[in-house]
Amino acid sequence: MLTTFIRAAAGAAVALAAHQAAAQDYPDVTLRMAHPLPESWPAAQWDKWWAEEVERRSDGAVKIELFWSGQLGGLLEVKDLVASGAVDLGVFAQAVHASEMPLTSVAAGLLNRVSADAETAQALAGQVYAAEPTRAELDALNLHPIKWTVTSPYRLLCNTPIEETADLEGLRVRAVGGAYVPIWMESYGMVPTRVQAPEIREGLQRGTLDCNFGPIEWVPFFSLQSVAPYLSDINTGTFTTFQLYAPADRWNAWPESVRDLMTEVAEDAMARDLDWLDGAEAEAIQTFRDAGGEIVELADMADFVAQSPDMIAVWQDDMDEAGMAEAVAPIVEMQREAAKSFEE
Repeated sequence: MLTTFIRAAAGAAVALAAHQAAAQDYPDVTLRMAHPLPESWPAAQWDKWWAEEVERRSDGAVKIELFWSGQLGGLLEVKDLVASGAVDLGVFAQAVHASEMPLTSVAAGLLNRVSADAETAQALAGQVYAAEPTRAELDALNLHPIKWTVTSPYRLLCNTPIEETADLEGLRVRAVGGAYVPIWMESYGMVPTRVQAPEIREGLQRGTLDCNFGPIEWVPFFSLQSVAPYLSDINTGTFTTFQLYAPADRWNAWPESVRDLMTEVAEDAMARDLDWLDGAEAEAIQTFRDAGGEIVELADMADFVAQSPDMIAVWQDDMDEAGMAEAVAPIVEMQREAAKSFEE
């Protein structure tokens, strides 16, 4: 018993010494992190968790001061704040900057019906970021991706039921991201409509918008269930919505211990995001149904799929015309592999 106690005490002493040594590897620093969304936004808790966990695991040495709701810059401004080094860290939706970062933006699931589920979307993003052409693009922009947030599949939540593909004709649907989502929508006769997130409910209520395009977990957040009682079962694809970046030059200048810590915590945060999403999706669907909402099955799903444009090819053609055929080749292959998730 005494021997066991001595061994345990010795082990604890070694662990404590190792912990203290590790803690000393971190510089005392306070980093500013810009976030365009309110803290209450679905899945934003994993950005908060990441920041708090980095501080906790560094024993308070690496502090991250989070500025919510666009205090330091709005949705379209955070990218430039990060790239210029005006902030140490920043969250933004890279899909809205598709013209500036064409290779990186497809890591956000910019193309419809590529990733059928959140796990595929999350993995695809990591693969695209790691591709050499994407790394070169990010280096030129002075951006380093740290983590990204995923959602459940984007579906159409409408004030009228979508029972057949033909019912999509003429519907005014909220479009997000860059140019590719509207291209996909227009192939079915939908009318892509630019509406800011806080205006979705009012648009559906007044009839200036027929459908929202987004994940079900956003429905209770915006209280959409009472103004759009029909949820289509069409899976338009899963998107990674918001990404956390650091200035690449600053990232490279930070000690390896800090970079390793941030990366490790990011991996944990993204795993937690996936685990949370299953429950969040189920809870949102239940809230929707409790409010009288109806999930509408598309009667001619095979026709809908057959009519869906090959968005990977559309994007590839655009990149070819821009003289980027060689650069996009490995990323196209990644997208094609991910698209197999719709066959499972």
